[in-house]
Amino acid sequence: MDGQSSEGPVFSRKLMRRAVLVSFAVYFALGLPDGVFGTVWPTLRNELGRTDSSFGWLLACMAVGYTICSVGSAKLSERFGTGLVVRNASFVVVAGLLGVAVASNWWALMFGVLIMGAGWGLCDASINAWMALTQQPRQMGLLHGVYGVGAVLGPLLATVFVAGSNNWRGPFVVVGVLVLGLVVVLWGTKDGFDSAPLTGEVASARANIGGTKILTLLIVWFSVYVGIEVTVGQWSYTFLTESRGLDEVLAGALVSAFWGGLTVGRFLLAAIGDRFSPERVMALAIGSAVIEVAFLWVDLASVGAFALPFIGFSLAAMFPLVIGRTAVYLGSELAARAVGYQVGASSVGFVLLPYLVGALADHLGTGVMAPVTFAAICVLGVLWAWIQSYLLRVNQNR
Repeated sequence: MDGQSSEGPVFSRKLMRRAVLVSFAVYFALGLPDGVFGTVWPTLRNELGRTDSSFGWLLACMAVGYTICSVGSAKLSERFGTGLVVRNASFVVVAGLLGVAVASNWWALMFGVLIMGAGWGLCDASINAWMALTQQPRQMGLLHGVYGVGAVLGPLLATVFVAGSNNWRGPFVVVGVLVLGLVVVLWGTKDGFDSAPLTGEVASARANIGGTKILTLLIVWFSVYVGIEVTVGQWSYTFLTESRGLDEVLAGALVSAFWGGLTVGRFLLAAIGDRFSPERVMALAIGSAVIEVAFLWVDLASVGAFALPFIGFSLAAMFPLVIGRTAVYLGSELAARAVGYQVGASSVGFVLLPYLVGALADHLGTGVMAPVTFAAICVLGVLWAWIQSYLLRVNQNR
């Protein structure tokens, strides 16, 4: 039975499947700007007369709106329902994207990015929390896989505009129109979000198994991970063209290949990820990423740039797996807010690591991206080992 009772929306598998599909579409649209910003940055930077360190300020502005809204997403979803929050947040994203596209100066651009970040944070945290609580790892992998499809197409879309005509505004108009179309689709999916039941594993998970310490470590882990993904995704184009001397088309293709590796890995996670222990997959992924980033840095035989798709593949499983394990580690009652905190706090890495690269690049050149990323991926590995060690001790003492 579809519809709604006097006590709230009635569960319907059809409505829930529609909500899952809408979540995929929203995540695809959110992936596009991630691929666009880094590719248009040199053109945008030159037109507005900025330095590379300004890129960090742009990301910081986005992160302010993103953090505030994502941290508050759980309370808004509890009060108004996830469907309504996601739908209205999509309007905010459209306003921000179009504001960026028509910005006539740096400060107008920053304001547009702030608005876009606010809507993005609400969508991201609300959808991730809902998927973690109500869907299986396969759906979580698919969600982040379609995000990767958007991120793959983002650099290609941006390259079409900047390679020939140095037009950095066009890609944002295209993405804004696409998200606006999604808002229309979202209009009828509210009940599908708000009636879905908890998954069996989440419903049976012991409450707050990891405690405050695990939540704190997970928040720091997300901050470092997102910093790595954004740094590689946003700085690689500038790194390859200005430090390694690659032409614009090849550099754009390799940045797309990074997002392509991320996408393939996430679809693979969706296809076969439930056959393996999430913790073992994470350990393998982090170890592989350390080796691949080192190869990019050393640039053996001048082919280091071709490590980018493999780096993307290794990073692929990390975010969706840890989001999915949050409900198991912390229990269903805390999970929604914990995901909001994690997604919000991850914006610290979203800002700081790319900003650090930009600030160092002003003095040392854009080649500094590689060693900074290598150090960060090593920190990520240490944090994950710490989380697993603590959980093991907690389980042994129960």
